[in-house]
Amino acid sequence: MNIVVNKQKYFPLFNEYKHNISVIYSSLEGQYDGELIVDSENNTQIAVLFTPFAFHYVAGNPEIKNVVDMLDEIIFKQYLLQKEQKEAIVFAPNEKWDKVLEEVFAKHRGIKDGRKVFCLNNGKFNEVQSRRVALVGVKNLLTYEQANGARKEYPVSRIFDGEKCISFCSGFMLGNGHAEIDVSTEEPYRGKGYAKEASITLINELLRIGIEPDWCIWPYRIESEKLAISLGFELSNIIPAHIWVEEECGKI
Repeated sequence: MNIVVNKQKYFPLFNEYKHNISVIYSSLEGQYDGELIVDSENNTQIAVLFTPFAFHYVAGNPEIKNVVDMLDEIIFKQYLLQKEQKEAIVFAPNEKWDKVLEEVFAKHRGIKDGRKVFCLNNGKFNEVQSRRVALVGVKNLLTYEQANGARKEYPVSRIFDGEKCISFCSGFMLGNGHAEIDVSTEEPYRGKGYAKEASITLINELLRIGIEPDWCIWPYRIESEKLAISLGFELSNIIPAHIWVEEECGKI
């Protein structure tokens, strides 16, 4: 198995993905570190992209001989065994790869869950904006920041109460014309519309620069889902996620 330095020639392998595009390409395009391991650099049949956010992606041909053993070797032996923090969440681009991942993760007592993917309905978002009411007593500041290991800036909308940031919404992963949205509000300030205001500002900025906002959540994130829907996002898919955490699943 080979660790790839120049990832560009392997971009087409990931074209089948219709979800997590910003996460995948933020690593492939170099905004964040990412480790791409392939079975062969000249005749690639299997590729696994490991991002620094514990979200990882398989690509290539799921029907080759010994594919389960080869994928097991890449994920659990070559990658995870060398990591201090041993956890991984791996996604597939199609049902065939998903079946392969089921076999691989079953060997290590892994868990399967689903992740909800939402797409923005621009018409609904425009309706939300038409009812937008300015918040009183706080200020909203849009900046471009470079943090958490990012090699290029990304937009962040922050709500301040005085000098304290009480809520923010960022497009912290940028890739292939998409942005992954992250939003948070300090607990004492929740339920007052600050996250929604920060999100509207951030989404407007993304649309202005030609970037499509993506909103993806775990099913238990009920408040995040409610916020997404209130902004005009619609559920487009629930994608399988194969999860392995050493503390819960046992040693490799």
